[in-house]
Amino acid sequence: MRVSSLDPNTLVADRLQTPLWIFDIERLAMVWANSAGMAFWGVDDLNTLCSRDFRAEISKSAQSRLHEYLKRFEQGETVVETWTFYPNGRPKTVRCLCSGYQLEESLGMLVEAQLVEEQDTSALRAQEALRHVPTLISIFDRQGHLLTQNPSARAKCSNSARLAERFIRNSDIEKIHLWAAGKDESCMLEAPVRTTLGERWHRIYLQHMIDPVTGDRVIMVSETDITARVESDFNSRNARERLAALIRNLRGGILVEDEKRRLLLANQSFCDLFNIDAPPEALEGADCAEAAEQSKDLFQEPGAFIAGIDRAIEEREAITSELQMVDGRIFERTYVPVFYGKANLGHLWQYWDVTDQKNNLKRLESEAHLDPLTGLWNRRRFEQTLQETHEEAIRYNQPYSLVIVDIDHFKQVNDLHGHDAGDDALRLISEELSLRLRQSDRLSRWGGEEFVVLLPQTSLEGALRLANELRMRVRDLSHPVIGRITISLGVAEVGHNESPRQALRRADAALLQAKENGRDQIKAL
Repeated sequence: MRVSSLDPNTLVADRLQTPLWIFDIERLAMVWANSAGMAFWGVDDLNTLCSRDFRAEISKSAQSRLHEYLKRFEQGETVVETWTFYPNGRPKTVRCLCSGYQLEESLGMLVEAQLVEEQDTSALRAQEALRHVPTLISIFDRQGHLLTQNPSARAKCSNSARLAERFIRNSDIEKIHLWAAGKDESCMLEAPVRTTLGERWHRIYLQHMIDPVTGDRVIMVSETDITARVESDFNSRNARERLAALIRNLRGGILVEDEKRRLLLANQSFCDLFNIDAPPEALEGADCAEAAEQSKDLFQEPGAFIAGIDRAIEEREAITSELQMVDGRIFERTYVPVFYGKANLGHLWQYWDVTDQKNNLKRLESEAHLDPLTGLWNRRRFEQTLQETHEEAIRYNQPYSLVIVDIDHFKQVNDLHGHDAGDDALRLISEELSLRLRQSDRLSRWGGEEFVVLLPQTSLEGALRLANELRMRVRDLSHPVIGRITISLGVAEVGHNESPRQALRRADAALLQAKENGRDQIKAL
């Protein structure tokens, strides 16, 4: 690409760090990908990706799932789901934003994977490479019957004696009939045709002329084989329009500046993110530095927002940062410098609203670590902290203890009063235990009606004293349905020469003794 023919859309495709690809669900075939998309799939060129046998890789259930997508695309929906792919035999899990994309003969799927990777321009430059093939010349009468052909046409055209029989698509046949019946002297189209080599793509020129022998009007057909171009660059034809359509469909906000920070290109998503009440085209030529100053108060840290822009432009390196908005949204901003050789041509900014993603991550982390009934740590989270505490205790030669708590006669509570009452009892006791513990102590629901308490820097004596306080606090409780509740407790100080699991077994054995001795008491081993 020459600087003089700089196309902002092409620069965006080359520099976007978001992997993009278009997949033909009906054929189970890839038809296009940007450089980041090819890098994601581990290929160097589009032909390799498009020739990959996805039909053999995609399971029947996944194929059914993709066909369900088509129904949703037809309704204008965007599907956001997580997929695991195996580009080179190793799993890659990505969050995919899938939307319908109109292919020439069917509805395909545009996939946006939220990754940030270096881009490669070779795929787009390859679109300029075309192969020249011999021209095929045929003459037909006005009814479309073959009169004569040159040697190249006889060798490569099908044996059909009628012009219409060479074409595969009805739409192309109708177009030729309309032209032949009209007043235009010539017609051009690109279409799949039947040849001696099978189905091929031809660029076809049709021209009315006078037969020098008979004086009748005839049709001259000139054909050039463009199959190589179509197969190698099927989705890059009319690259400017295609790339512009892709940019418009991207959910992320795109902003492209020239080297003087004048706006070259923005998409509708950018305007939506920043509540700009104007079409993207109206922003072209705007002073981006001035616009940033005017919009900085939208961010919780206006100074940091401006400083981040200045630093990225000064360092000329790709960088991603997180921005907190005043209205509570969270944006992810990616900067990519646009170079041609060593010359800096401008700046590409991409903004994503990742608020839902961040909130979902927090929710998933909470669900992974907390017991849904009591809100206490679950067993998995407790065991992680227990191991960390054990290592710290050994490192600093400090004591720590464990207390296992069990609700007495809990099965009778469920049998007599129902599981709702049992759940109330679990919540009531977890709240009461939490009120007595120190900030450094850790309380977890161990399973069923059992709880476990981790007491850092606490000897057996201190643990027994705390256990008795817990027992007395629970004993003073009174549930409106269940009535009085008691607990039994097993206590163990963890020795440095044993594992936490061994200490837990000792505490559990002590708890068993407390229950066998009549419950509502404490035992230590």
